[in-house]
Amino acid sequence: MTPEQVVEAASAVFARTGARAVDPAYVLASDIPLELSGEAVRARLCVFTDHRGNEMVMRPDLTLPVAGLEAERLASGDNGPEAYTYAARAFRLPASPDDPMEFTQVGFERFGRPSTPEEDADAFALVQSAVAACGIGDWRMVMGDLAVFPAFVDALGLAGVTADLLKRAFRQEGGVAELLAGAPSAPEVELAHRLSDAAPDAAGAMFLDALRDRGIPMIGTRSVDEIIDGLKAKAAAADAGGVPEDARQAIAALASVNCAVPDTAAALSGIAREHGLAAVDPVIDRLARRVDAIVAAVPRVGNAGRFRSGFGRRFTYYDGFVFEMFAGALSERQPIASGGRYDGLIAGLSGGRAKASGIGGVVRPDRVIRARESAS
Repeated sequence: MTPEQVVEAASAVFARTGARAVDPAYVLASDIPLELSGEAVRARLCVFTDHRGNEMVMRPDLTLPVAGLEAERLASGDNGPEAYTYAARAFRLPASPDDPMEFTQVGFERFGRPSTPEEDADAFALVQSAVAACGIGDWRMVMGDLAVFPAFVDALGLAGVTADLLKRAFRQEGGVAELLAGAPSAPEVELAHRLSDAAPDAAGAMFLDALRDRGIPMIGTRSVDEIIDGLKAKAAAADAGGVPEDARQAIAALASVNCAVPDTAAALSGIAREHGLAAVDPVIDRLARRVDAIVAAVPRVGNAGRFRSGFGRRFTYYDGFVFEMFAGALSERQPIASGGRYDGLIAGLSGGRAKASGIGGVVRPDRVIRARESAS
């Protein structure tokens, strides 16, 4: 198949659902993508300054601008479920040397439908049908659920500041392990307390002065404000007693879950029982319903699917079910298809003026072509 034929095949699958075809704005104000992209993606955003001096971003995916269209529709009073489909270009610095900076995503976004495990399964099955239409039947997939870790943390009964810090750390690659590796040093705590006492406009300068005094360079993709907030939160958590050993053991057990999809509920339930965390049972029950629905719709998942408890944080707007599909010799940094649920995104984009559930999925035609070639 040619790239054009792959695009046409995947597009036809999504079009048959009756979704409305769109090609949203190419250029976005930088604040939203910077806020809603995880650190791995944030470092690959194509950022520039326009002629008015505003920092702008080329759309890094299609979900964000399509969700922006939906937020505007709902805020205008046009209510009810809606679905969109697209075959359009997105822009990111490459994750791998053989990835292009400009690439096509063929996908769909659904809003305002019931946020149920069955809807999750239907969305995954639709993406799998598009992948099959592109000529790929020998695939593997990884799924996660971004509601699981917060539910376990809440059930541990930790101090609020500590629980919030753990949830924030979970959204950063390796963040939880780093947090649990040790308490902040005495100088870090002292600096955090000084920053807490300082006026907001003075805290940034104070932090940068502290870095210069210690000869520490400012590197990475997090802003000064984000680093300060994290430092203050770590100090507050330490003041509140940190993370007790029994909670550390439960979090470590949860972080190690990497199992066949059909074994997911049993693995999580075993951890919950061992640590007396009955409060997570509703989340596990919902996940079990999703697993059953996905395996019933796409039986191959039973053998070719894995569940990982820490999977799925590239874009921080996802808040529930997430998945990626792989094929051929491409690495796990190069999924041929992906998707997930983002029920809080519309409220965030509209400043609370509108709310709607959301779920979507995409196929990457360029990677489909390379996966087919590597398997031939």
